[in-house]
Amino acid sequence: MAEQQKSKNLVKDVSFRVAKATVKAILVYLLYFLLMPMLSPLFEMVPGFVESIEAFIAFYIVLMILGDLTSKTVFQHFFNTARALFFIGYLLLSMGDGVFSTSYESFSLTVNLTLFYTIAATLSLLGLARTILQAINFMHEKAEADSNLEP
Repeated sequence: MAEQQKSKNLVKDVSFRVAKATVKAILVYLLYFLLMPMLSPLFEMVPGFVESIEAFIAFYIVLMILGDLTSKTVFQHFFNTARALFFIGYLLLSMGDGVFSTSYESFSLTVNLTLFYTIAATLSLLGLARTILQAINFMHEKAEADSNLEP
Protein backbone atom coordinates (compact mmCIF):
# COMPACT_ATOMS: atom_id res chain seq x y z
CA MET A 1 0.00 0.00 0.00
CA ALA A 2 2.80 2.40 0.88
CA GLU A 3 4.57 1.59 -2.39
CA GLN A 4 1.42 2.37 -4.37
CA GLN A 5 1.07 5.72 -2.56
CA LYS A 6 4.74 6.44 -3.25
CA SER A 7 4.31 5.72 -6.97
CA LYS A 8 1.24 8.00 -7.10
CA ASN A 9 3.24 10.81 -5.49
CA LEU A 10 6.08 10.22 -7.95
CA VAL A 11 3.72 10.37 -10.92
CA LYS A 12 2.11 13.52 -9.54
CA ASP A 13 5.53 15.11 -8.96
CA VAL A 14 6.80 14.25 -12.45
CA SER A 15 3.60 15.46 -14.11
CA PHE A 16 3.86 18.74 -12.17
CA ARG A 17 7.47 19.16 -13.35
CA VAL A 18 6.46 18.51 -16.96
CA ALA A 19 3.55 20.98 -16.73
CA LYS A 20 5.78 23.63 -15.14
CA ALA A 21 8.49 23.17 -17.79
CA THR A 22 5.90 23.33 -20.57
CA VAL A 23 4.31 26.53 -19.25
CA LYS A 24 7.69 28.22 -18.82
CA ALA A 25 8.83 27.20 -22.30
CA ILE A 26 5.59 28.45 -23.85
CA LEU A 27 5.88 31.78 -22.03
CA VAL A 28 9.49 32.32 -23.12
CA TYR A 29 8.71 31.41 -26.72
CA LEU A 30 5.57 33.57 -26.67
CA LEU A 31 7.63 36.51 -25.44
CA TYR A 32 10.13 35.91 -28.26
CA PHE A 33 7.28 35.52 -30.78
CA LEU A 34 5.67 38.81 -29.69
CA LEU A 35 8.90 40.84 -29.58
CA MET A 36 10.35 39.58 -32.86
CA PRO A 37 8.03 41.54 -35.22
CA MET A 38 8.71 44.77 -33.31
CA LEU A 39 12.48 44.32 -33.51
CA SER A 40 12.69 42.92 -37.05
CA PRO A 41 13.47 46.30 -38.70
CA LEU A 42 16.49 46.58 -36.41
CA PHE A 43 17.57 43.00 -37.13
CA GLU A 44 17.47 43.59 -40.90
CA MET A 45 20.54 45.81 -40.59
CA VAL A 46 22.65 42.92 -39.28
CA PRO A 47 22.69 39.88 -41.60
CA GLY A 48 22.41 36.51 -39.89
CA PHE A 49 21.35 38.00 -36.55
CA VAL A 50 17.82 36.58 -36.65
CA GLU A 51 19.09 33.02 -37.15
CA SER A 52 21.56 33.50 -34.31
CA ILE A 53 18.81 34.72 -31.96
CA GLU A 54 16.57 31.79 -32.93
CA ALA A 55 19.34 29.28 -32.19
CA PHE A 56 20.01 31.00 -28.85
CA ILE A 57 16.33 30.92 -27.86
CA ALA A 58 15.98 27.24 -28.83
CA PHE A 59 19.06 26.14 -26.89
CA TYR A 60 18.13 28.28 -23.88
CA ILE A 61 14.61 26.81 -23.79
CA VAL A 62 16.00 23.26 -23.99
CA LEU A 63 18.33 23.91 -21.04
CA MET A 64 15.48 25.54 -19.12
CA ILE A 65 13.19 22.53 -19.73
CA LEU A 66 15.91 20.06 -18.71
CA GLY A 67 16.56 22.07 -15.54
CA ASP A 68 12.85 22.02 -14.65
CA LEU A 69 12.43 18.32 -15.40
CA THR A 70 15.34 17.42 -13.16
CA SER A 71 14.29 19.63 -10.26
CA LYS A 72 15.03 18.36 -6.75
CA THR A 73 18.08 16.50 -8.09
CA VAL A 74 21.70 17.47 -8.49
CA PHE A 75 21.23 17.47 -12.28
CA GLN A 76 19.02 20.54 -11.98
CA HIS A 77 22.05 22.48 -10.80
CA PHE A 78 24.18 21.09 -13.63
CA PHE A 79 21.67 22.28 -16.22
CA ASN A 80 21.23 25.67 -14.55
CA THR A 81 25.01 26.13 -14.50
CA ALA A 82 25.19 25.07 -18.15
CA ARG A 83 22.48 27.60 -18.98
CA ALA A 84 24.39 30.39 -17.21
CA LEU A 85 27.65 29.41 -18.93
CA PHE A 86 25.88 29.24 -22.29
CA PHE A 87 24.49 32.74 -21.81
CA ILE A 88 27.93 34.12 -20.87
CA GLY A 89 29.56 32.36 -23.82
CA TYR A 90 26.92 33.53 -26.27
CA LEU A 91 27.22 37.08 -24.96
CA LEU A 92 31.01 37.06 -25.32
CA LEU A 93 30.92 35.53 -28.80
CA SER A 94 28.24 37.87 -30.09
CA MET A 95 29.84 40.90 -28.48
CA GLY A 96 32.91 41.12 -30.67
CA ASP A 97 34.55 44.46 -29.90
CA GLY A 98 31.34 46.01 -28.54
CA VAL A 99 30.96 48.54 -31.33
CA PHE A 100 27.99 48.35 -33.73
CA SER A 101 28.35 50.22 -37.01
CA THR A 102 25.95 50.50 -39.91
CA SER A 103 25.56 52.75 -42.88
CA TYR A 104 22.67 53.56 -45.15
CA GLU A 105 23.37 55.59 -48.30
CA SER A 106 25.26 58.64 -46.98
CA PHE A 107 24.28 58.11 -43.31
CA SER A 108 26.60 56.22 -40.95
CA LEU A 109 25.79 55.19 -37.39
CA THR A 110 28.25 53.85 -34.84
CA VAL A 111 27.14 52.77 -31.37
CA ASN A 112 29.49 51.71 -28.58
CA LEU A 113 27.76 49.00 -26.53
CA THR A 114 30.74 48.10 -24.35
CA LEU A 115 29.14 49.36 -21.13
CA PHE A 116 25.94 47.42 -21.84
CA TYR A 117 27.92 44.23 -22.51
CA THR A 118 29.96 44.74 -19.34
CA ILE A 119 26.82 45.09 -17.24
CA ALA A 120 25.20 42.05 -18.90
CA ALA A 121 28.34 39.93 -18.40
CA THR A 122 28.57 40.96 -14.74
CA LEU A 123 24.94 40.04 -14.14
CA SER A 124 25.51 36.73 -15.90
CA LEU A 125 28.49 36.00 -13.67
CA LEU A 126 26.31 36.72 -10.64
CA GLY A 127 23.75 34.23 -12.00
CA LEU A 128 26.52 31.65 -12.43
CA ALA A 129 27.68 32.21 -8.86
CA ARG A 130 24.08 31.82 -7.66
CA THR A 131 23.68 28.47 -9.40
CA ILE A 132 26.97 27.20 -7.98
CA LEU A 133 25.97 28.28 -4.46
CA GLN A 134 22.59 26.58 -4.90
CA ALA A 135 24.37 23.35 -5.90
CA ILE A 136 26.60 23.58 -2.82
CA ASN A 137 23.55 24.19 -0.62
CA PHE A 138 21.73 21.23 -2.20
CA MET A 139 24.65 18.90 -1.52
CA HIS A 140 24.95 20.23 2.04
CA GLU A 141 21.26 19.61 2.74
CA LYS A 142 21.51 16.15 1.19
CA ALA A 143 24.51 15.25 3.35
CA GLU A 144 22.83 16.65 6.45
CA ALA A 145 19.68 14.63 5.81
CA ASP A 146 21.72 11.46 5.30
CA SER A 147 23.69 12.02 8.51
CA ASN A 148 20.49 12.51 10.53
CA LEU A 149 19.14 9.15 9.34
CA GLU A 150 22.11 7.16 10.65
CA PRO A 151 21.81 5.90 14.26
